[in-house]
Amino acid sequence: MDGLAVLITGVAFATSIVSAVFGMAGGMILMGVYAIALPVQVAMILHGVTQLFANGFRAFLLRDRIYTAALGWYALGAVAALAFFTWLALVVARPVLFVLLGAIPLSLSLLPQRLAPRFERRGAAAACGALVTAAHLLAGVSGPLLDVFFVRAELDRFEVIATKAITQTAGHALKILYFGVLVPGPDLELALPIWLYPMLVACAFLGTKLGGRILESLTDAHFRRWTGRIVIALSLLYVWKGAAELGLSPPW
Repeated sequence: MDGLAVLITGVAFATSIVSAVFGMAGGMILMGVYAIALPVQVAMILHGVTQLFANGFRAFLLRDRIYTAALGWYALGAVAALAFFTWLALVVARPVLFVLLGAIPLSLSLLPQRLAPRFERRGAAAACGALVTAAHLLAGVSGPLLDVFFVRAELDRFEVIATKAITQTAGHALKILYFGVLVPGPDLELALPIWLYPMLVACAFLGTKLGGRILESLTDAHFRRWTGRIVIALSLLYVWKGAAELGLSPPW
C-alpha cells in the first residue's frame, strides 16, 4: 500500500499542474492511472476528491474571472443528470471505462467548430450541465466534452480556465456523492488509508499554484493548440487499452 500511496500522490501532484495549465488533460491522465491501480468505484471517488480540490483551488485563485451568468442553467442540467443516473445506479466495467475515456474526446474532436454550442447561452449551459455530469458518472472525466461548449465562447484563456474550474468542481462533488453515497460500493476505509486524502488535497493545492504560473506564460494560441494535441493523444491511448482489455485490439 505504501508504494501505491506514493504513486497516487505523485500522479495527483503532476496532473494538478497539467490541469492548471490546460484546464483539462490532467484529469484524464489521473483517471487512467487510478483505474489501472484501483477498483472502478474506488478510483472514481479518489479521482473525485483529488480533482474537487484541484479545480476548487483553481476556481478560487481565478474567482474574479469566472463567467457566472450561465452557471444557474448549468446547475439545472447537472442535477437532472444526477437524478437520472441515481435511478439507474450504474457503475461501468473497467474496459468500458477506458473506451469511454478515449471515445468521448475523439468523437467530439470531429465536431466542426461552427456547430459547437456556446456556454454563454442558457440552453447550451443547461445541456452542458447534463452532458458533462453524465460523462463524469460514466467515464470519470468530462474535460473534452466541456471544452466543446467553450471553443466558440467569447472568453479569454483565464475566463475559460476559471469557468471550467467551477463547473468541474461541482461535477466532481456530484461524482463523489454518486459513487460514495447514492450507489452501494466498497468500504473506502478498507480500500485506502484515510491519511491519503489530506495528502491529495495538499498535492492538488501545490500543483495548482505551480501550474497557474505556467499558464501566465502561455499565449491563447499556444493554450488551445497544446490542449487539443494532448487530449487526442490520451484518447487514442485509452481507446487502445480499453479495446485490448475487451479482447478487441489488433494482433500487432
